[in-house]
Amino acid sequence: MNEHDKKTFLMWSKTKEYKAKIAASLDIIERSVADNKCVIAYSGGKDSTVMTHLVLQVKPSVTVFHWDHGSWLMPREIESEIICNAELLGAKDFIAMSSRSLEKPEARTNWRIWYAVFWSTLARLRKEYGWEKNFVGLRREEGCKRRVKIDEHNVKWEVYPIADWSWLDVWGYIVANSLPYPKVYDVYGPLLGWENARFVTFFDMEFEKFGSPYLDGYFFPQYKNIP
Repeated sequence: MNEHDKKTFLMWSKTKEYKAKIAASLDIIERSVADNKCVIAYSGGKDSTVMTHLVLQVKPSVTVFHWDHGSWLMPREIESEIICNAELLGAKDFIAMSSRSLEKPEARTNWRIWYAVFWSTLARLRKEYGWEKNFVGLRREEGCKRRVKIDEHNVKWEVYPIADWSWLDVWGYIVANSLPYPKVYDVYGPLLGWENARFVTFFDMEFEKFGSPYLDGYFFPQYKNIP
């Protein structure tokens, strides 16, 4: 991130609006961890990075759960960066899980395989560890589906502490707290705009509508079909 963008985000982090968002999120987190055994859903993207840092500031012992998409969808270099960043964020109890089935080529073209494996694994872990609340970094601003999910809150055990944050709030928090984030943002941010920079699985046709596979092919051809 260049110095001009850093200064812009740092200035935003000093506004009353931003500080009000921080206070509201911390209140949600404090109330959630007070009476429940919690887990943090950490993908490694900007939103989950901010949320993870916030939760760990309130209760450092909360488990941080990360799902490894497998080498077909997440380059090992980037996966290593994500895990390293979790440690830098202060994760003391860190669990990373994956499935060998996601290493198969068909997982790249059928994202339902991913969902089936992921949700069955999460259900098993939830029962095993007794997790009662799951912190998830969804934000209303990201799109209609996420806004509906947050507003309807039909997944009762999920908590969305940064639901009302804007992309400016997210980057303001990252810069103000010098948080680590995946290097791919520094490629996409200046070109697409920091408000549009996304961190998703690589060459994944589930995100074709966002143009992600095509952008990946242009900027990161070295990651295509690497087992």
